[in-house]
Amino acid sequence: MSKWRFPSNDYGEKKGINDSGIATFRGTPLRSLAREICQNSLDAARDKTVRIEFNAFDITSDKLPGSDVLKDTFERCAAFWNDQKAVTTKNFFANAIDRISADRIHMLRISDFNTSGLTGSRAEVNTDWTNLTKSSGVSDKKGTSGGSFGIGKFAPFACSDFSTVFYSTYDEEGVQASQGVSRLVTFRREDGQTTQGVGYYGEERNTPTFKPLYLDPNFIRSDKQYGTDIYIAGYKHMDEEDGWEKSIIISILDSFLGAIWNEKLIVAVGGTEISKATLEDMIETYRDELTGYTERYYEVLTSPSAKWHEEDFMGLGTVRLGLLLGGQEMHRKVAMIRQTGMKIKDQDRISSFIPFAGVMFIDGDKINRELRVLENPEHTEWQVARADNEIQARALLKSINDFIRQRVEALASEGGQEDFDAAGLGTLLPDEPDESCNQAKEEAVTDKPIEIKKIIPPKHAAQTAGANTGGTEGKDIKEGGFVEGDSVLGYIHKDGHRGKGPHQDSYPVDQASDGKSGSLKMQDIIPQKLRIMCMDKNAGKYVVMFIPDADGTNGVIKFELSAETGSYPAPLVSASLIGQGGVRISGNKLAGVEFKKDSPLKVMLQLDYSDYCSMEVSACADKK
Repeated sequence: MSKWRFPSNDYGEKKGINDSGIATFRGTPLRSLAREICQNSLDAARDKTVRIEFNAFDITSDKLPGSDVLKDTFERCAAFWNDQKAVTTKNFFANAIDRISADRIHMLRISDFNTSGLTGSRAEVNTDWTNLTKSSGVSDKKGTSGGSFGIGKFAPFACSDFSTVFYSTYDEEGVQASQGVSRLVTFRREDGQTTQGVGYYGEERNTPTFKPLYLDPNFIRSDKQYGTDIYIAGYKHMDEEDGWEKSIIISILDSFLGAIWNEKLIVAVGGTEISKATLEDMIETYRDELTGYTERYYEVLTSPSAKWHEEDFMGLGTVRLGLLLGGQEMHRKVAMIRQTGMKIKDQDRISSFIPFAGVMFIDGDKINRELRVLENPEHTEWQVARADNEIQARALLKSINDFIRQRVEALASEGGQEDFDAAGLGTLLPDEPDESCNQAKEEAVTDKPIEIKKIIPPKHAAQTAGANTGGTEGKDIKEGGFVEGDSVLGYIHKDGHRGKGPHQDSYPVDQASDGKSGSLKMQDIIPQKLRIMCMDKNAGKYVVMFIPDADGTNGVIKFELSAETGSYPAPLVSASLIGQGGVRISGNKLAGVEFKKDSPLKVMLQLDYSDYCSMEVSACADKK
């Protein structure tokens, strides 16, 4: 006979209301519910697209299995804890008693289809069924499955006024089973025994009933329609002002955009269906509420301008990276989507100046197994400390980030973005030239041509183990940081003295822009504002950004490394000018550059030098 049974604790530990598993999801109950349910269903997917339904309904108290015993249990729990300073416990059971005594009880049904169902309902341990219904902190998911901590099962309980859930499954082996689970507190039974706090609705020895459970009067499974139904009893969010559906829909859009786009998942929330066909309308409808950069990621998936790269990553399996360059609405993040289709995180710290959005599908089995080990219980981050080999894990995550950065830089250098917003540098580059530069131009008067170059004070190598920045007095270049030249630029005149004078119309160069020796009548291009950023010290990667003071064509930018005794040609491995094609390397120069007054230029450099360095930058061009 099916009934509620609460096992004795044999006078052992008493269990309170603050269950750690349930508490994990109380802060964001509906968003967490959607993530955990969809992930678990995708883990159990068969060959077809998984379909999940969220449907709320009401039933009378007599239709809730064992409602009279459950109400009595709530009252016993309240009495047992009445003399203790447990306000939260008292409030919970006062509310539970009130709700179960009402004429109607709110319920939420969550059903999945085209899944394997919960197999192993006749076994005692280590099956999908037992791990869900009778285990805590246990998961038998292996390989590429999304979940691995065994706490996702608690998410439905966080949405119940009764902390009670009913399960019903029709598994792919043809077995049907159902059982209720109530995660309460220790209380005293009629026989005087105190309980463990967790009770089960089923047969003797707390085994399930081997028949389906249909609590929703408008729902029944057809033959061979395998899957699982979860009923949340006393569904606490039914009467939310904005509607319970909204939070679930937003969570699904933010977390499972990839699965929906790849047609692995369709979700019906009340009367709303989320599928590939409805994605555009859903994103438009919930644009203001989306929190996971979903709108930009959807642009990557749909834009014909997006560039996709696919490869076998480090022999660990296939990854697919889509990138879309754009304006300042682009957030410089990449959605990291594992094999199940759930977004794990928004990867950032890729580029501080190239505006882009990206989506990375991590499809390979081996790399998914590696990353699964690093996943936190909330499935929102990869954490090196969780790995058996932290060095190996850190190297893997760095390699992934480097891979993304390289593709972003390559796309930008290929001219994938023709019009970068000058303000995209944020506060790094001003809209107007420095007044000090204009003032310097006005102060200098001379009749003879001068040879000039931009001077940045040299930086000395670190002398101690602790001084790892490699910079000099107050002008260190840090990874991800900037060094700025003086607002009043220093020049070396032909007669050898230093001054603040501006350029003149004659600029002797040792190599013309076409690579031939000679001297050209050119104008000097002076950076009104200069920034040098080290992107990767070990790889010798730098970004140089400056605003030119004049227009010019067929220009040359020269790069030199400064030392205590002089300057030396920068050992360029590669160089590219963002947004300009047709430029070329000639020694330590970038030739074929077009200058536009007050329009920022951004140059990506790779040097054959694996340490921080001080760099001198000079430029010249034909007058327009």
